[in-house]
Amino acid sequence: MRGFTLIEMLLAIVIIGVVGTTVATATAGVANQMYALERRTVANWVASNQLTRLHLAQEQQLGQPIGKGKKTLRFYMGNRQWLVEQQISETETPWLSRVEIDVYELQDGERVGPLDHTTAFIGRY
Repeated sequence: MRGFTLIEMLLAIVIIGVVGTTVATATAGVANQMYALERRTVANWVASNQLTRLHLAQEQQLGQPIGKGKKTLRFYMGNRQWLVEQQISETETPWLSRVEIDVYELQDGERVGPLDHTTAFIGRY
């Protein structure tokens, strides 16, 4: 019976090592992509929630225009702190306002992003 030579064993170990490293690198890349996608998804939800708040506030003001200007707000969602920068400006149409929302994640007091940018138009009801 003939066994494997030392060269054959070393070659097999090298091949297994290369394959293992490739699989680990690919797995880490997928994990990073999933984390980034999850962050962007939650940031989009935060922006959508803020737009809903503005729509509800507009309905309660009974046709009055919403306040123009820039505002910074903080929210907690998905076990994270979020910073929302909202800019409301006039348009050429007096009954329509332009709303721009940038969403940042707060990590250790530092903002990361913007992870989402949303533009919408809100009209008087």
